[in-house]
Amino acid sequence: MARSTTFKYTVTVVNPGSGNKYYLDGILIPYITLFPGCTYEFNQDDSTNGGHPLRFATQVDAANSSEYTTGVTTSGTPGSATAFTKIEVTSDTPYQLYYYCTNHSGMGNTIDCVGVSDNKDRGCHFGGEDSSPAYTNSVEYWQISSLGNALDFGDLTRTVSGGAAVMANNIRGCVAGTSPSTDTIDSIVFETRGNAIDFGNLTVGRASAAGVANKVRGVCAGGRAAPVQKNEIDFITIPSTGNATDFGDLTSAKRGLGTSASPTRGLFSGEGDSPNSAQIDYITIMTTGNSADFGDLTVGRGFMGGASSSTRAVFAGGFAGPAGSNVIDYVTIASLSNATDFGDLPTATTGPTGSNGHGGLQ
Repeated sequence: MARSTTFKYTVTVVNPGSGNKYYLDGILIPYITLFPGCTYEFNQDDSTNGGHPLRFATQVDAANSSEYTTGVTTSGTPGSATAFTKIEVTSDTPYQLYYYCTNHSGMGNTIDCVGVSDNKDRGCHFGGEDSSPAYTNSVEYWQISSLGNALDFGDLTRTVSGGAAVMANNIRGCVAGTSPSTDTIDSIVFETRGNAIDFGNLTVGRASAAGVANKVRGVCAGGRAAPVQKNEIDFITIPSTGNATDFGDLTSAKRGLGTSASPTRGLFSGEGDSPNSAQIDYITIMTTGNSADFGDLTVGRGFMGGASSSTRAVFAGGFAGPAGSNVIDYVTIASLSNATDFGDLPTATTGPTGSNGHGGLQ
């Protein structure tokens, strides 16, 4: 029997105590996944749908965007017979959409159209400190395959310092925590433009945490809730929104870690406070549990940059109190060993440089 390419959701509207929400097949505003080559019908003939037309957009409640109508058909009046909104998903459909009510905010959730896009040509920069100095909320982007200045992407939901943890795959970038010790996680979809949305919250508010990711999961480790250093490790599922979950603990409480990762393993190196530790911790990203000792850097330092392929991790520069460092180290991610000298940066740095983990901004 041929597999059906048309699927139906029964839509109802119920107030669970926090305002009216869409229920799809009886489930409260679920995150849903759609597939190219299929058509999805959102049936709104139940009487509770009256006054709540379901539509699609590239931003929550169509904020900073407009209704998405490509491949979309509608019929009837919500709450009456034959009322539905239908979408045909193709290779041109945006990776991420949102279903929402045109009359009321906060009723819908995220749609991911898997297999539609896998953006590897856009890099993004999140927040940081300007010359005032003051923290900013700006997001900028550039096309990796071309030359040119960065362009405005949109804004984060709040200002962030350079001490926010970045967790990203080829579709979505997430920015977690910042000074002073917040637990907020923001997210953007790389192939779109617009303001970030609230993804959820860390289990513990903190600044100067470190992030790694593969295509499915982001992991945030360490940091500081002044004046206390933190050893907590949290994880999120990047394709869906929601609060972080406890992963385990670092070998010790610390902040300012260098990060690199393969699709399997994440590394957290050094420590940003004096005396600067040389220890490298590692985790297996898709499991949970405490981190373990991987080996040591050639020079103890913190707030360094990290970059990686699927096999090798490189840690560069950073702060080796009381001065910056120009040292570049490397390790083979799948092994357990001390780092080996790779070479030197042209000048010593006192802050992060490079990418933050594997999977994002490739």
